[in-house]
Amino acid sequence: MIKPIYIHGSGCISIQPTFEAGYFFDALTSYAQNPVPALDPDYKAFIPALQLRRMNKSMRMALFASRLAMQEAGITSIDAVITGSGLGCLRDSERFVEHLRAEEGSSLNPTPFIQSTHNMAAAALALSLGCKGYNMTYVNNANSFESALLDSLIYLAEHPTETVLLGGVDELGERTPQFWDIAGYLKHEGAEIPTPLDDRTPGEIAAEGAIFFIASQQQSYQTLGKVLAVETRLEVDNPPAFIAEFLQRNGVSTDALDAVMLGCNGDARYDGIYRTLGDTLFADLPQVAFKHTLGEYDTVVAAALFLVLGIFQHQHIPQTLLLNEVSSRTLQRILIYTQRRGQNHSVILVEK
Repeated sequence: MIKPIYIHGSGCISIQPTFEAGYFFDALTSYAQNPVPALDPDYKAFIPALQLRRMNKSMRMALFASRLAMQEAGITSIDAVITGSGLGCLRDSERFVEHLRAEEGSSLNPTPFIQSTHNMAAAALALSLGCKGYNMTYVNNANSFESALLDSLIYLAEHPTETVLLGGVDELGERTPQFWDIAGYLKHEGAEIPTPLDDRTPGEIAAEGAIFFIASQQQSYQTLGKVLAVETRLEVDNPPAFIAEFLQRNGVSTDALDAVMLGCNGDARYDGIYRTLGDTLFADLPQVAFKHTLGEYDTVVAAALFLVLGIFQHQHIPQTLLLNEVSSRTLQRILIYTQRRGQNHSVILVEK
């Protein structure tokens, strides 16, 4: 059986000011647009200006968030980099295709192609931090971060003395949201953040972000929490049964949970899955949402883990995130469950 991993530091860039010291969702930044770009911190605090000019947004966000995580963990070096990204460096991908079409395949600038690969952010992190060890990027749609998390569990089981920089990053493109709109993915009516979850309109609010963690198998006084288990499924016919079986395999009952975090995003076509769980399996638990404040993208579940660690630290669930009125005296063990457009289901079990 794979041992749990301990999280010692975290950093988050999102559409909320999550990179600011002391911020914890008691007040929210509101938006009335779709898509919503991430807030930009002062990147020059961690990235030299000359390097910054050459970086796309994924690389900037990933490097800044990883530095925040390392700063909180009190470390200056890592042994491995494991990331997840659903769409990679999307703007450079779009730019390369546009240049290819405009120039008909000749006289192309190679930079957008080189920087368009999904593992570019992880490569930039390794170069910046001088890490010559294991480096892996997972590209599994809305389960990309969960795949990176599972690999971190396996890697640290095999290398128990090492430290891993684990994260998820996705950026918005300029063209791609137009395609999402044509496909019917985006919300028009009531397109706002925080997204009203009682509004029965279709569509999601597209966003972006980067969330990174320092993980190891060693517990320390700086440990924020530990990840006990993670599981993903592309298709799930019966989510309550899927979650109940996951908990049973890991020796945990719903009575042993102190709260559940659900990926409600305001899309009436799929949020019914969460309402069913809230009325049945999790009826007696505090229910917490996160996508209605952070938007939807492939690796946003990493932000849910960031939030859970904050809840452990503060021993408090912000009112802005609560879905019901159930309270808990202690917040020691929380389950994260999410899916996207009815697919890519995942569960993550986290403990203080």
